Amino acid sequence: MDKLIQDKVIKKVSLYVNPNFYGKYHAYVAFKNIKDWEGEYVFKVNCLEETNVYEIEGNTLDDLKKKIDIMSESLGYPKMIYIPKQQPYNPSNFDLKLVSILKEEPTLDTMYLADKMKVSTKTIRRHIRYLYSRDFIRLIPEIDLTKAGLIMYAIFTHNVEIGRKFFSRQMFREISDDTAGIFVNIGDSLEEVKEEFFKFREFDKDAELMIAIDYSVS
Repeated sequence: MDKLIQDKVIKKVSLYVNPNFYGKYHAYVAFKNIKDWEGEYVFKVNCLEETNVYEIEGNTLDDLKKKIDIMSESLGYPKMIYIPKQQPYNPSNFDLKLVSILKEEPTLDTMYLADKMKVSTKTIRRHIRYLYSRDFIRLIPEIDLTKAGLIMYAIFTHNVEIGRKFFSRQMFREISDDTAGIFVNIGDSLEEVKEEFFKFREFDKDAELMIAIDYSVS
């Protein structure tokens, strides 16, 4: 890890926080990449094709739709809008403090966290396990894909169960509910990506492929 960070293969390690954790809603929206969105976002993937994918947040579902409308005025009509089924959470003060510390220092050791929070390491581990199990937080290494010699690609599909099994070995991130999902995967070459995509098209002929140039966590 230290060598990868030193060589700038891993640019940094960020803590992704699901907006549901803060009692908010989130959505994924894709626009043509003629220009970048200069406003706020949670997560962004720049794609090789004519698409950029943004994860955005809002206090309500109506707030989300208004934000999409504002983005559309600047970026054009969205190519994809995906709002998963979700249930906003009401975090405790303890959880808010824990996540706030992790946002500043995502790789902080459990013992140091326990010392900062003035509780036992067992308590810290229990809370972190719970937050991970609810998909509220994730550690995301921001990788320079060119230096790493990797291809990152996303598949949008309505066949979530098969997608989850099919991409289990190469999956970097899953964004899904009962009706549809986006599977962000890692491949060693374009040839491998092409082969995997066409294999999956046997299960879902309407699946869409997006190849990432880079990505970022806000």
